This record gives sequence, C-alpha cells and structure tokens, in this order.
Amino acid sequence: MLAGIGYNQKDDSALAGRLAAEQAIEQSGEPAITFLFTTENYAQEEVLQAVKEVTGRSKLVGLCTPGIITRDGILEKGVGVCTISGPGIKAETCLQEITVESSWEIGEEMGRKLRAGGIDSGTVFIFPDGFAANISDFIKGMYNILGPNFTYIGGGSGDNLKFYRTYQFTEKGLRRNGAACAVVKGITFQIGIGHGWKPSEQPMVITKARGKKVYEIDGCPAFDVYSKCLGGINRESFPYYSMKYPLGIPAAGGNFLIRDPIEVEEDNSIVFVAEVPQNTVAVLMEGSIENLIDAAEKAASTAVSSLNSPGIIFLFDCFSRYLLMGREFEQELKRVIEAAGPDTPVIGMLAFGEVGTFFGVPFFHNKTTIVAAGR
Repeated sequence: MLAGIGYNQKDDSALAGRLAAEQAIEQSGEPAITFLFTTENYAQEEVLQAVKEVTGRSKLVGLCTPGIITRDGILEKGVGVCTISGPGIKAETCLQEITVESSWEIGEEMGRKLRAGGIDSGTVFIFPDGFAANISDFIKGMYNILGPNFTYIGGGSGDNLKFYRTYQFTEKGLRRNGAACAVVKGITFQIGIGHGWKPSEQPMVITKARGKKVYEIDGCPAFDVYSKCLGGINRESFPYYSMKYPLGIPAAGGNFLIRDPIEVEEDNSIVFVAEVPQNTVAVLMEGSIENLIDAAEKAASTAVSSLNSPGIIFLFDCFSRYLLMGREFEQELKRVIEAAGPDTPVIGMLAFGEVGTFFGVPFFHNKTTIVAAGR
C-alpha cells in the first residue's frame, strides 16, 4: 500500500480541498480510499466537491473536527486528506442519520449496507456525530451485524464546543448530525488504546440514569455525590473539576471506560459526553499530565509493535485531553510520532468520543487516545 497525506489552510474552501487532495495523490497515486478531515472554518460542501474532483472514483469517508492532527502539530483551521492506494484494497462506505429512538437499528442497517459490498473482513472506520444520543447503541448495532472479523476504529465529529452542527462525509455526499462509515479490506490495522486515568475513590452505583444524563449516584442527586467526592465543590467550579475528574466504568481486563462530565442541570443531575448505563458501577478517576502522555505513548508503541514499517498511522485523540493539557499536548503528540517512526505518514483528529476496542468488541470512549497503525 501507498499512503499520501495532504494539508492546506487556504481561506478559500474549494482551493484548500483541491490542494490538499492533490498533495496527497502525488504521494499515493490513484486511491482506493480517501479520508477527509476538515475544520469548521470552511464551506463543507465546497471542500467535499473539490476533493472528489481530484480523487475521482475513490471511495471517501470523513468528518468535521475541531483540530486536525499532523506531524507538525494541531491545525485548528485546515483541510486534511489521506489517500491510500494498493493492489487488493477494497472499500465500501455508508452515510446515514442517527436518531435517538432507533440508534441500534440504524447501526444494524449500516452494517448490512457495508456487508452488501461483499467485504467479509477488514477494518471499519466509524465517524459519528459526537453530540448524537445513543452512539454506544449505534456502534453495538453495527457490531451485531458485522461481528468479530473486523477491526473497529474512529472518532466523533465536533465543532469546537459550539455544540451546534457537525458534518460527516462520504463520496455520496454530506450529512449533518449523522454517521459516515467505511469498511476497508486489504490493509492490516493494529490498534493501541490508552487514557492514563486511574481510580481515586471507592466504587459507586449509577442508580438512576437515562442516556447521557445521570440523575442519581448511590441513591442521591448525582452532583451532590460528585461534589462530596471532591471535598465539596460548587457549581461554579464544576467546569474546572469535571475536566480533571471523569468517571470510569470497569471494563474487561482491568481497564476502565471513561465518561466525561460536561454540565450540571438544575435538578443536580450531571450530563456526560456519552451514555452512562443505569445500575452500572462507576469510579471517580484522576490522572496527571505525565500519566496521560505515557498512556498515549504506550498506545502508539502497542499499535506499531507487531507491524514491520507501518505505511500509515491514524490518531484519534479526545478534544478534552487537548483542552486539559494545553501546551503539554505537544509532548503527547511528539511521543506518539516518535513511536510511529520518522518516515511513517501520520494523520488524525481531535475527537468528541473515540471508537476502539480493548478485546474485540468496540466501545465509545471519552478522554482517550486511539492509535491505528496500518500496513
């Protein structure tokens, strides 16, 4: 396989898309699959059309993100394109709306559409609206159809915390508040996943929750319990503490699935970035900046360890980690790129939720780094 990477930050939407795509294709040749990452600063339809005109018959999948990850740092404004070519590489894509009431069924429907192309194994890239409800059920629905013969990776789209509108792309067009997915065969991907958060309190039980909102923990108002665990914080200081103290849900192999709190409601319930199941056990988590950086480096090392000279690295890193770490995020990115090697093409995105797996079954994560090395 050959991978090409192109970036452009021109103000003109069509020009930025065309130049980024041309730069990528110069390295890869005619692509079988194209990945498109944009920031909110552009007319998304114009970017997509310009990229399609350059990439021709290539399948395409992508989304809008608050930041594009490059070897040189984060682009908070820009268009990023990755094109991949090679004999035997096949791809199918699907673009669809996600609704609250039937997210599982929609996931199953997308799984069936992807399977209809005849690809029975490979890698599934999942790019949902990061603000949608029941993304976890959507991913489980896809897995219910596609099963364990696939590797699952991806991230949620976002708009730099405006919480207004997100975009997802395939070669078929553009959708707002939906999901763009692709299945790719002919490239072997190895995944590393890590977050660096450690449990800091005794386990609690989520006694009342619905979707992304937790009403009660241990039978008491959720914010009252959260505040008590942190020594009695008030509502005004919640945004500061919520960045540093997410919840962890125990998962297989001693791992924790992170859930990121973002808002306190009038009734003292807490809204999270992703769903928190009722009656599940949860633990308050903490982590130093160095622990977070170490976890990202370990994830990258795991991804590349079993591949001889990977041809591409995809990096999906949580936007809230970027906000929390500030300038230290540069160190995290540096460590990941060093683990990838000096010559490996790297592209990625700041995500509103990350798609990855500890042991086969995909989950929707928060505050997590996912590295996928392909060859």
